[in-house]
Parts: sequence; structure tokens; C-alpha cells
Amino acid sequence: MIAACDYIDVVASCSLPVMIYGETGTGKEVFAQAIHNASSRKDHPFVAQNCAAIPETLLESIIFGTSKGAFTGAMENTGLLELADGGTLFLDEINSMPVTLQSKLLRVLQDGHFCKLGSHKDISVDVRFITALNTPPLDAIKKGQLRKDIYYRLSMMSISIPPIRERPKDIPAFAKMYVQKHNFTFHKQIEFISNELIEKLQKYSWPGNVRELEQVIVYGMSSVSSSSHVLEYHDIEAKFERLLQQQCQSDTRQTNAETLREAVAEYERSMIADTLGLTSGNLSKAAKILDIPRQTLQRKVKQYNIDSCFLLD
Repeated sequence: MIAACDYIDVVASCSLPVMIYGETGTGKEVFAQAIHNASSRKDHPFVAQNCAAIPETLLESIIFGTSKGAFTGAMENTGLLELADGGTLFLDEINSMPVTLQSKLLRVLQDGHFCKLGSHKDISVDVRFITALNTPPLDAIKKGQLRKDIYYRLSMMSISIPPIRERPKDIPAFAKMYVQKHNFTFHKQIEFISNELIEKLQKYSWPGNVRELEQVIVYGMSSVSSSSHVLEYHDIEAKFERLLQQQCQSDTRQTNAETLREAVAEYERSMIADTLGLTSGNLSKAAKILDIPRQTLQRKVKQYNIDSCFLLD
């Protein structure tokens, strides 16, 4: 992790494309932003786009922009490439981008030129590309998710971010940072984290990495007493026990096949239980967060036999 952080200044000193690899939740966009902020482009735009969050049919128009009349109802639209001109374009989960669209990025990488959809006018931009994957790049190539030619172009410089389970000594610092952040969110005055809580956090494998760790701290900050100055293990115990149970079930599933219906039901049950825990059992608030009718939530609570200690009338 120290080597990865030290490499930021090296990468920031030039404008070569950078590829960042790390599991989901390791903070790839934070690294990308840090590279941009340390570079000569820091006073220009940093534009980020998760390629998996946009339908394939829209992603091309979002990146390249559209000309009026390019397709039915199309209006003149500035794409991300133009918006990032002079700065940095961060494309997360590049392996979720259609391979046909990846090939169209090659020209921009090679000479900085492209055309909007529906236009033959050549546009020139000066953009630094940073891309990220949550799977090993060579695995993505084998699966046909990433073109070899664009991989070699985008990975001229690369950074690998280790998962948090490989660096448990970092957990206290992350936990402290999230406590400070969410003191403001929940109007609390937490100054310390108990040793017991830190020990429990360091023993967990964190499949969701720092993003999952923040979720646990948020749960604790929402439930800890407003008069307390210490975050204790019992403040996060309900949430943490469910995570351990889910991990155990996940380990079991690796050796026992299950149907899609069973997997979806287990995920839904877990999500409902977590949300009820976060809202201290308030059905109305939980239904609002989950964006489902209260009656539907009541039915599912009964269906999944969720512990009644979660619930409030």
C-alpha cells in the first residue's frame, strides 16, 4: 500500500494512461483523484464515469457526445471527452464497456481525435486517461471483456491496490476517519474507538473492503448514544453479527450449489434485515429507504421470518 501511494507522484508527473486494479470498495477513484490533484492538470476538470452504471446503448453517446439529429430525438450534446479537455477522464470498470466501444477509444488514445455521434467533424482534445477494473486485467482479457490492444494502451502505467484484509493495520485509521466524518452526519461527539471494536474489525475479512467498513461504522454511529464519547463493539454488534453470518453462508455456498431464486431471496432477506437494523426497526422508514410499499415490507418480513426484535409498531 505504501508503494502504491508513493507511486502516485511518479504517475502524476507525466500524462501517460494509468490503469488501476483493485477489488470493489478499495478506493480506486480516490487514487485516480489523487493522481489528478498531484498532476499539472489539477486546475482542469476531473471527470469520472462508471462504465457499468450506464446502459451500453447510451455509453457511447455519453463519452463522445452527440450531434443534433444523430438519431431520433437527439440534440447537440457535449460528451465526457470534451468536458475533460485539459484534465483527466476516469473510466471505472472499463471491462464493462462494450469491446466495440473500446476500439473507438483507441483513436483518442493514439492521436487525441474523435467525432461525435452523427457528425463527421473532427474534434481534438487533450485528455489524460485513468481506467480501473475490479477484476485482474488478464482475466478480463481471457473472458473477452477487455481488448488486448486497448489494455496495452491503457496500462502503460499501473497501480494495484491491495484489499483491506491484506492490511489490517490500516483499519484503525479508516475507522477513525469514518467516525470523524459521521460525527457531523449524526450530530455525535465520538472521540475514541474501543480496543475491543478495533480487534473485531481487524479479524473480519471485509469482502466489500473500505466501503463495507464505512457502512459498519455508519451503523454504529447511528445507534451509539448521543452522550457517549466512545464507539463500542456493542454499538455495531447487531450489524457485525449479520455480516459474519452472511460470510459463513457465503463460504457454505461455495461448496453447495443453490438456485438463483434462493440466492436472490437470501440477498433480499439480508438487505431488509440490515435496513431494519439501521432504522431501529421502524418499518415506515425502512420501506422508504428500500423504496417499496410498507405493506410489501411487512409481507416480506413475515415471509423471511425476520426477528421481531427488529420491529417497531
